[in-house]
Amino acid sequence: MVLAIVIKELQKMIKDRGTIVYLLVMPMVFMVIFHFLLNQDDSSLKLNLLNADKSAISGQFVSLLKQTPGFQITELSATLPEIKDQITKGKISHAVILPEGFGDKLSKHQPVQISVEAGPKLSASTGPIVSVLTQIAQKFAEPNRPPELVQVKVEQASGKTPSIAAQIVPGYTVMFVFYIMINILKGMFKERESGILERIKTTPLKSYEYMLGMWIPQVIAAMIQITVLFTFGHFLLDLELDNYGLLFLLSLTLALCATALGMMLTMLVKSDNHGMALVQIVSLGGAAVGGLWMPVDMLPEGMQKLAHFLPQYWAMQGYQAILFQTGDNQVLWNGMAVLTAIAIGAIGIAATRYKQFAKAE
Repeated sequence: MVLAIVIKELQKMIKDRGTIVYLLVMPMVFMVIFHFLLNQDDSSLKLNLLNADKSAISGQFVSLLKQTPGFQITELSATLPEIKDQITKGKISHAVILPEGFGDKLSKHQPVQISVEAGPKLSASTGPIVSVLTQIAQKFAEPNRPPELVQVKVEQASGKTPSIAAQIVPGYTVMFVFYIMINILKGMFKERESGILERIKTTPLKSYEYMLGMWIPQVIAAMIQITVLFTFGHFLLDLELDNYGLLFLLSLTLALCATALGMMLTMLVKSDNHGMALVQIVSLGGAAVGGLWMPVDMLPEGMQKLAHFLPQYWAMQGYQAILFQTGDNQVLWNGMAVLTAIAIGAIGIAATRYKQFAKAE
């Protein structure tokens, strides 16, 4: 009986062209558009800065940075080894280092080097940061201080070289996986309105069997969606893929989480229109706050704290731990644990609400 329901639901999804559009075509279009947009230079950046020199001249340089329009400066107080460790573990995406002796060397017309410690998660911003720093170095020059004395060098932390595709592809994949909730809402409300749920009560089919039959096809659809989108990113956007086993496990927990939330949402709302509005809030709000559009540490501090309560954040952190090979697998396991816990909790709530949903008019 469960298998028959699964086959029926899969056949319905294959025939529904709208499903293919918002689960596959839309995210592909978004990936391509934002891949090219974010590859362009942009001086509106958040900059983590460590002024290890503390001289008057380095202070002037920092002041010039702060005066740059759209350039937000966060001054760091940790030591250089501590900062490098935070970057490697993905706690911050980068740090610009003004080294000790910066002011002394410039006062003696000796070359000095500003280093950009770039972590694996500094996906879209390495180029723009270097570009802006170079421009500021030129502004900092005086008639007796040649601009070429100040050089900017990128120091890559452990992990893979940053790639814009490694932010865009998993980001928009996670975002649109949660649109599977629309499928669940439409399907369940249609079943209720057509009277199928009433007729099921007269059959030997148990409620949990029916719910399982409706849930499994959505999990399969979400896994197919994730596979197609990552394949698209690999071949068209040059996303490097590795560790397929870990990618599968994380994707499965994400699919279970998104579909379970969809089942729960369906059982809680009064109408499919009400549910559609909530799906938009969950998908778009979660994408904005959860670090799907840009690295989390580039968001305001309040949003960074809020992100930890969102499944999108944990899925994205897990994908980037795999793609960037940071070696910090604890983030990955934590992410899968959180997604699994949310899935279990959500499907449990859905199961307790099913009878009330089934008898509602």
